[in-house]
Amino acid sequence: MHTRYYPSRVLWRHRPVATAPTTTGEVAVRGRLLHFAAGRGRIADESGGIDFVVKARVAGIKAGDIVELYGIVVEGIIDAIQVRLLAPSSAVWHQGDWSRFHANGLWANMRVRAAVLDAVRDFFRDAGFLAVETPTLARASAQEEHIQLFATEYHGDKAQKQFYLAPSPELYMKRLLGVGFEQIYQISRSYRNGELGPQHNPEFTLIEWYRAYASYEEIMADVEDLVSHVAKSVLGRSSVVRAGREIDLQPPWERLSVRDAFARWAAVDLDACTDAESLFRRARALGYGSARREDSWEDLYHKILLERVEPELAKLGAVHLFDYPRQLAALAKLKEGDSAVAERTEAYLGGVELSNGYTELNDPTQQRERFARGARPGGAPADEAFLAAMERGIPPAGGIALGLDRLVMVVAGASCLDEVIAFPLGY
Repeated sequence: MHTRYYPSRVLWRHRPVATAPTTTGEVAVRGRLLHFAAGRGRIADESGGIDFVVKARVAGIKAGDIVELYGIVVEGIIDAIQVRLLAPSSAVWHQGDWSRFHANGLWANMRVRAAVLDAVRDFFRDAGFLAVETPTLARASAQEEHIQLFATEYHGDKAQKQFYLAPSPELYMKRLLGVGFEQIYQISRSYRNGELGPQHNPEFTLIEWYRAYASYEEIMADVEDLVSHVAKSVLGRSSVVRAGREIDLQPPWERLSVRDAFARWAAVDLDACTDAESLFRRARALGYGSARREDSWEDLYHKILLERVEPELAKLGAVHLFDYPRQLAALAKLKEGDSAVAERTEAYLGGVELSNGYTELNDPTQQRERFARGARPGGAPADEAFLAAMERGIPPAGGIALGLDRLVMVVAGASCLDEVIAFPLGY
């Protein structure tokens, strides 16, 4: 009833399993045997499954094998005439990848992910953005102290041997602004070392876009329109469910300054705590046990944000946090009329940080100074090609990076990135 293992060709014209029950006459299907015993079994492919019976003795075929089955459909069941083994399986076929994809919702979430990608591309095409691609291997990087890079080497005849996996396409995309492209977007693989958790994977996917002659105001509106469009396209509604609560995505979303958020929920006046010592004293006075004297200002800020502010943001649903302290503005312009803050914004959805955007700094002198302050010992060099492009002139612009993996997680109703990434770190 079967030929040798691993044949190079199938014998009959393929039909998706899901269409077999409505077929009259002969049918051929292929897929994995979910179970098979005593002449009865069930076969499934990507489209679905169907039961079958086979009257003749079938040797050497078992549950888990991938087979080709030819027969006649009778009352929704295939009466198999021939069963042909295409690829045998081990006894533990239902473990490993199979279990991870089929037992935990990952199989369905891969389709959600594909639908989100389609919707994102449709949105930017219809909005007049140009899709671009920039290198993953970078000679240098933005100098941001909190980002740890993956380093690699080029083994060729080029003078430079050291390269880095790009943590985002940002600097290359701004160089494209400088040569005249005014509305650009990219879906890119990006890499950040040392970041692993429920909402972090060292290799991740970003949606990044820039508008010349715009500010973070237009970018915040873009985020609202994009996320609402994706939800409507994938779910058929302009809302998502997070932690059992339905979140309305219809614009406009609530907007809250960082200054107001810290004052309201953490009882911290950021204007009065502009150095590490003053912020440490305030944190300790308020009972923040995680605060340590050796912490930097940025460390203390993020501890308070995670412990007190982000849990409250989750209650607001869809919200933009904006106007960040100037200490957190490596690539953003300071706010005109209020130089204590930068025109930076992050969008949150049900407590999940989705995006990080700016009114982009385009002053080369300021940018070089900020890179120098953010440089890590032994880290990547400053991107001189980017700074040279800025010296030649990059137009004022708004730009943002939005985490595709996190967007899929929210749309799919998943609890962590492992549920929406096919093979996260270690798989």
